[in-house]
Amino acid sequence: MDTDTNSEVILDFDLDEKAQERREARKSLNRSHPDGADSLVKPASVQGRPGRLETGGGKITLETRQAHALFYGRRGDKENNVFPIVGLVRFAKNIAEIWHASENDDPYADLTLLEIEEKFEDAVAFIKAQKTHIERMLENELQGIDMPNTHSVDPATMDIQFYSPWAYRAAIVLTQFDRAVLSAMTAKKMGLMFEDDWAASIVKCSSMIRAVFEASRLWVNTSVKRDDMAANNKVAQRAVKLYGAHKPALPDMPEDVLTGEHRAKLAPRIRTGENAARQDSLS
Repeated sequence: MDTDTNSEVILDFDLDEKAQERREARKSLNRSHPDGADSLVKPASVQGRPGRLETGGGKITLETRQAHALFYGRRGDKENNVFPIVGLVRFAKNIAEIWHASENDDPYADLTLLEIEEKFEDAVAFIKAQKTHIERMLENELQGIDMPNTHSVDPATMDIQFYSPWAYRAAIVLTQFDRAVLSAMTAKKMGLMFEDDWAASIVKCSSMIRAVFEASRLWVNTSVKRDDMAANNKVAQRAVKLYGAHKPALPDMPEDVLTGEHRAKLAPRIRTGENAARQDSLS
């Protein structure tokens, strides 16, 4: 081996050793300054990071029986032809499972969230419009009359603690509906609303909220993912069969939802890699 060759070998060895030293230095810095923190910061300041965030349980207070009934829902009774009504409590359970499935890349969960979102936005807009209309009517018609607003002598307060933000959004809408009912009851007492007005306003508000809650029954736990659908494997075939027989039925799956291009504005981040576990029931 000539001198030039020996020099090249020694040079390569030196470069590898320096590269290894740089890697070790980066590892050491990452341990002392995690999350890419500036090295000017003292290690103790960086490592004393805040713990996991947690939102505790809250409470919801409702004054009207109309809103209270929508909170708890109604159990069914087949013998007496009484159909079940999905209330906020069951909606919260259903939407938690849907949210978790959406995290795990279930296209049917995303399609269900889109259906819920559409019905939710319609309900919010209608309730807001009705509440504004009734309050303006009271303001215009009761000039010169000092009439206190209708209120409950014993409001009902319930504990709430939900997994999905959709459940909290639904709780907010329920309180808005509750206040709309109070204003409508004042208007009805003053002779400003008739039964037809009540049905077109308050009853319809209630029906639209129920439609939001009912949409949570569209999803079925099949453990299917978009990769399964693309491969058309047994999991996908089983899911398609189950949804074909399921009532109430989801609409046909659009291509942009199947590919994940179109998702609800309020949807979880899809998990990937090792975190993308199969859907497990949260019940």
